[in-house]
Amino acid sequence: MKPRLAFILLFLLIRSTFAEETYDSGFEPIPPNPFPAAFKDYQILPGTVSPDRQYGLIYPKRSRLYELASYGLYLAQLKPFRVVTKIPLRYSNLASNAHGSYAVDWAKDSSAVVVVEGIKWGPDKVFLVPLHDRKAGKRVDLTAEVRKQLQPDFNAAHTDRYNGFFDFIFDDEIPGTWQMKDGTVIIQCMCTTDPKGLEGHSWTATFKGIWDIAKGRFVQHEVTRVPPRPNQAMQRTAPRSDA
Repeated sequence: MKPRLAFILLFLLIRSTFAEETYDSGFEPIPPNPFPAAFKDYQILPGTVSPDRQYGLIYPKRSRLYELASYGLYLAQLKPFRVVTKIPLRYSNLASNAHGSYAVDWAKDSSAVVVVEGIKWGPDKVFLVPLHDRKAGKRVDLTAEVRKQLQPDFNAAHTDRYNGFFDFIFDDEIPGTWQMKDGTVIIQCMCTTDPKGLEGHSWTATFKGIWDIAKGRFVQHEVTRVPPRPNQAMQRTAPRSDA
């Protein structure tokens, strides 16, 4: 076999292996210590282990998820096993076939973690959990903090709400950023009342901010209104002009 062909085959094999190591594929990382009986149906969520390998998020195994009457998402110490804190779940079950998803970003020194719980259009909840002496500090709902900054602009737009539950939702049409960096969380996201771009009278805005973990507040933030997108429904039904 030629060296170049061998290299290409090896690259494809490695890429295929990593592509399968996801929760949706049923991949279950091997824990350093067995889980206790109460968590026998749980596994480490792939990609959520801390840089120091001491912590990870645990969630029901995909093969058991829909058989369980109740379950949760937990931040756990892995060796020895110990639940550090429960991460609230609202509308996401983290499974893609129900429009769920998750993402995790750790501080380099494993002193804090950001957990993104996604639903159909984008994040449902984003939590910041700091760690001190192997204990969870005050959990911060970053999506709630972003909503506080966006609410005045939404109110000023005098537009319809997204639905009966939400004024507006987070939209991943522009991929969001919830990234740990040097004791802060760098946030870039977009919120809207019309993720499909079908309504003429809608509201969309982008948010950029820096959340200081120690201070517990935004030290920088910026809200920018996005012009309404073209009414796609009207475009589809508009008569054709031959002029």
